[in-house]
Amino acid sequence: MLDAFRAARTRMSTGKLKGLLKKLDYVYPYHQAIGFYMERAGYGEKLCDQLREFGLTYDFFLANGLAETDYSDRWRLFYPKGF
Repeated sequence: MLDAFRAARTRMSTGKLKGLLKKLDYVYPYHQAIGFYMERAGYGEKLCDQLREFGLTYDFFLANGLAETDYSDRWRLFYPKGF
């Protein structure tokens, strides 16, 4: 997944992504996971902060069944240790 975000870095519109997330209006905090991946892929703080505008209400896991995790305070999510 991280490789996909890296590959899309020069072709992705954060504005269009925000519009799509608003339109879909999911309860699940997809914006937190997307922002985390964007940050890890080197999108820069300004672009990543646009997704933080949706709010950071929940702590959650990036994937199911993770045995060992680290935690991102910035995105309020648990991710695989060493990721």
